[in-house]
Amino acid sequence: MSEWRIIEDGPGHAAWNMAVDEAIAESCRRGLVPPTIRFYAWTRPALTIGYFQKADRDLNQSVCRKEEIPIVRRITGGRAVLHGDDLTYCVASGAHGELPDTLRGSFLAIRRGFIRGLHHLGVEADSVRPPAKETGRSPLCFMSASGHEITCQGRKIIGSAQRRWKDGMLQQGSLLMGFNPETTHQFFRFPDETRRERIIRESRSRVIGLGDLIPTRMTSEMIVRQIATGFEQALGLTLKPAGLTPLEHERAEQLARTKYAADVFDNGRRSGSI
Repeated sequence: MSEWRIIEDGPGHAAWNMAVDEAIAESCRRGLVPPTIRFYAWTRPALTIGYFQKADRDLNQSVCRKEEIPIVRRITGGRAVLHGDDLTYCVASGAHGELPDTLRGSFLAIRRGFIRGLHHLGVEADSVRPPAKETGRSPLCFMSASGHEITCQGRKIIGSAQRRWKDGMLQQGSLLMGFNPETTHQFFRFPDETRRERIIRESRSRVIGLGDLIPTRMTSEMIVRQIATGFEQALGLTLKPAGLTPLEHERAEQLARTKYAADVFDNGRRSGSI
């Protein structure tokens, strides 16, 4: 039975959270640490956007600034996620870790861990692919139909995106605790008000939060404990509680300061926050 690290972090700001994920991925790729799963929260609501996503097209940046919502570009793909009422995670592994060496294989393995963990929380999740065709494009991750998504009662509850290198991988994702369509969609651009209202209506039937599925409010520690058990059982591994190494902490501070604190630019692939 292999041993992984599990890191449970308290709330962090947008640049720090993305910097830590990247620092962990670098350590895993260099073989300095075992495969790692990290769970964390946010000091305040923030938006993360996909590596290839166009901020000018998809985000209503004036509303984001007014509401003081930081925007940070992930190094993984996918569409935007509004964080704050969610449990965010990353999974990182080197080239010879305990996950399959393909995008689909590793994605499915991680999915098995979450489905088993949700089962321990009393939530029956499945992996039914959502409708492949969107009636109107949404910039929101939880409205996308790509991949075999984790759903409950036919509605998406976890959104994930992955980045792969020759020497390892990083998957970032979000388990929704709650979902308010009007609050979430105010931060995005749409061609017109009719399209916005249609996407909001659709999201009610396509997105769900964990708070809608369990009778009592659970702490993040309780949720992480059950998900961790699910990963151990589904993947046949042991999760050992740990913190960042000194090297990871130093690297995260550097990335947060020099990379993720910079502006987002659409004409390049620069990561950053605004």
